Amino acid sequence: MLTEKQQYVLDVITKYIWENAKSPTIEELTILLNQKSKRWVVQYLEALEKKWFLTRGRWYRSISLWNNVWFQTTLNVPILWYANAWTPLVDAVEAGYWVLPISKKILSWDESNYFILKVEWTSMNQYEVKWKTIDNGSYVLIKKDDNTLNNSDAFLFLVNWSATLKKYKKEGDIIYLLPESSDDYHNPIILSEYDNIAVNGKVIDVFNF
Repeated sequence: MLTEKQQYVLDVITKYIWENAKSPTIEELTILLNQKSKRWVVQYLEALEKKWFLTRGRWYRSISLWNNVWFQTTLNVPILWYANAWTPLVDAVEAGYWVLPISKKILSWDESNYFILKVEWTSMNQYEVKWKTIDNGSYVLIKKDDNTLNNSDAFLFLVNWSATLKKYKKEGDIIYLLPESSDDYHNPIILSEYDNIAVNGKVIDVFNF
């Protein structure tokens, strides 16, 4: 059983080998993992070796993966709670909460660019993602770096540090954050373009289970 950080290091190594047909060096891993110390990287390599996920030789680019690595088809994506208002979601993502294993093919081998949001209430229960609706209790997959706003997709907005999942519309200097719901009591949020508003990513999938 791997810890979340061990799994992340293993995924970085696996992706590198998959894309480059060779193993990364310690120096390259230090950069890829955004670390200042090569010793930190070595400690994780030692832990992965003890758990039989890789082997290391004494030569340059000597990391080899055991066959069982290739059968790991999922990456762990952190789950945030939609009711987590007044807490910046960026900080919450970094802190780490529960995780949901999701296929590497869905995530393009890069779980660091995604998080899961558990939806509460019904403000978007008529909005469809890949022919699936977002309802109370749904888990939505948010892609963090996809912040190019448009009128058709749903986005995660932070308004005064409070999270809300809405569609976007702009007329002049007025911004509308629009629900798409069967319940009439969900009203649009009307803002000026000068208000404190941030986009935390786009909804790219929904899971109902």
